[in-house]
Amino acid sequence: MAMIFTLVSSLKDCAEMLIAERQNAAQAEREVALKKAEEEENAKFHGTPVTRETFLAWRKKFVAEMEEAERKRQEEAIAEDKKKKGVKEEVRLTGKQLWERGLAGKGEEEEEEDEKDGLEGMDKLKIEAS
Repeated sequence: MAMIFTLVSSLKDCAEMLIAERQNAAQAEREVALKKAEEEENAKFHGTPVTRETFLAWRKKFVAEMEEAERKRQEEAIAEDKKKKGVKEEVRLTGKQLWERGLAGKGEEEEEEDEKDGLEGMDKLKIEAS
């Protein structure tokens, strides 16, 4: 009877040790998986290290983008102002277009008429001697 008790006790101890080892191994696997997941999560927060050169390159590109955005904003504001005021840009005609429309030479005739009007007035003018 004592011998059977000793065998059962040793088998019981071995079974408990085996179960404990399996639980410890499973726990270790879970911890490794959790550490790996945590490292992947933390990797999101680590980007390019900032050095003087990388900062200056970024700043140069950023300033260029801001200037471009400001220029576009100003152009849009000017376009809106023109729409609101109804101002149209003056179209300048070429010489050929002026000639085809019969507008060429009219400016010169008006000047000659103005000069004649001025001369006619000169004849009527009396000079007084003092």
